[in-house]
Amino acid sequence: MKRTQHARRAVLVTHNRPQLLLQALAALRAQTRPLDAIYVVDNGSEPPCMPATIGAAGIGAAGDGPAGNGAGSNGAAGNGASNAGATGTTGASSATEAARRHQATLLRSDTNLGGAGGFALGMTHAFAAGHDWIWLLDDDAMARPDALAQLLDTVAGTDARIGAVCGTVREFGDIALRHRRRYHLPSAIELPLPRAAYDGPPCRVDTASFVGFLVAAGAIAEVGMPERGFFLGYDDTEYALRLGRAGRSVWLVPASVVEHLRARRARLRAGPFGAKHYFTIRNRIAVARAYATLPVVPTVVTLLFGLALWGASGGRLRRGAVAILLRAIGDGLRGRLGPFPETLAQLPTHAVGPHRGAADPPSAVTGPAQDIAGPSQGPADAGPGRA
Repeated sequence: MKRTQHARRAVLVTHNRPQLLLQALAALRAQTRPLDAIYVVDNGSEPPCMPATIGAAGIGAAGDGPAGNGAGSNGAAGNGASNAGATGTTGASSATEAARRHQATLLRSDTNLGGAGGFALGMTHAFAAGHDWIWLLDDDAMARPDALAQLLDTVAGTDARIGAVCGTVREFGDIALRHRRRYHLPSAIELPLPRAAYDGPPCRVDTASFVGFLVAAGAIAEVGMPERGFFLGYDDTEYALRLGRAGRSVWLVPASVVEHLRARRARLRAGPFGAKHYFTIRNRIAVARAYATLPVVPTVVTLLFGLALWGASGGRLRRGAVAILLRAIGDGLRGRLGPFPETLAQLPTHAVGPHRGAADPPSAVTGPAQDIAGPSQGPADAGPGRA
């Protein structure tokens, strides 16, 4: 497919937070380096993104049907796929180029696909539309006006095998160091980039969250889409490692800043041990077993991490918490991914639901675990039915 030179598109994933969505869209539209298009993935919001929100945000819908089934990595991409390149109409202003760039296309999933599935869905459509760069953000990620410009300026001065660039993430008035990390492949030990790195020029990192993650379409063509089976957490870590395995570099651009308006109660250590902890432990173990090079050490490291997280979390001794811990470890060791297991959802743990960054999430989406051999999807798989 012939791609437009330097065309860039944002993918914004939202769930049940219409006010944050409006703020995030306003931040994207205020970029000094304008976006060519914006995709908003409505990830099973209840009620859906409907006229009140759509009218205020100027969003046009792409397709009428559900965007996916939320079952795991093989969930359907949706009936809107054939309209992936079309932007919605916003009225008389759509005649001008500036207004066209400020429009957004709504991709609706009737079920919550998790953060992993939401980004995979949006990236599938953006990639099919033929753009060079795809910028990934959550609805609580507020990009500063020059955030995109700083990333694109760095792209022009880095190597041709760049996979992605990302900026500084700030939370609670300070740099959130855990978003950009070093990953020790032999042992699977992860360390945040030191604070001093944010005072210097752009530098390479091993892994990065999808908060302000600008990925090259050429890299997507090589490594495919994020693995939807992770559902929540570590999909971004795995994707960055996959880029690195393919010889694609990931860069931190300290001058590009995104304010991440995450609620304090959304942090793992703040809530009772439940679904979010299950996904974090399971997915970290699965990633370590897929990418770490030593045969035993990574498994031990990630098991110790899981036990430490359990020990530091509230409600760890509640009935069912130990069952969640053991199931997370077992599923991670076996590579069994997918939504939150139905058997665990019945346990009285008051678990936090698996919705990326949700301040007050509803109950977890559940389903059967799926045996997934590994994140080997190629661009040919990135169509309806695969993401």
